[in-house]
Amino acid sequence: MLDGDRRAYNTLVERYQRAVYSYARRVLRDHDLADEVAQETFVRAYLNLKRYDGRYRLYTWIITIATNLCHDAMSARKRRQPLETAEETASDCNPLEQTAETDACVRIRAEIDRLPPEQRQVLLLRIDQELSYQEISRILRIPMGSVMSRLFRARQRLANKVREIYAIKE
Repeated sequence: MLDGDRRAYNTLVERYQRAVYSYARRVLRDHDLADEVAQETFVRAYLNLKRYDGRYRLYTWIITIATNLCHDAMSARKRRQPLETAEETASDCNPLEQTAETDACVRIRAEIDRLPPEQRQVLLLRIDQELSYQEISRILRIPMGSVMSRLFRARQRLANKVREIYAIKE
């Protein structure tokens, strides 16, 4: 397929680089680190093209590589730095993104960022990347039941926060 064809590989990078960077940015909440992860994702994809299993979508394979690199980056960051405070996380937003989003979107985005990493990762793969439960299970190497329960807990936690933010009574 792509083996030895640089133009095809360049097309692959052009097609998926924005999605990979966006996914890494949402998971890692750090532009520079997300940029590094996106670049490393495509380097590893290129070096491992022979390992690609054509039975699966190419996009799923690439997101799997990005997910593994995000996991490694989060683990390394935990070893190097103390946990961020909520205020630091909220101030990390790009000013252009803030002006483009409504207050409600910013608040919900902040709540997504506060989810435990395993819940946030499943939620982003499902909602942002529109992957199936089966694809998420394969990418994260967890049972489909774990995908479903993590997604359920993430949605439940977000729903509770939305009710709290907007004083909605059940």
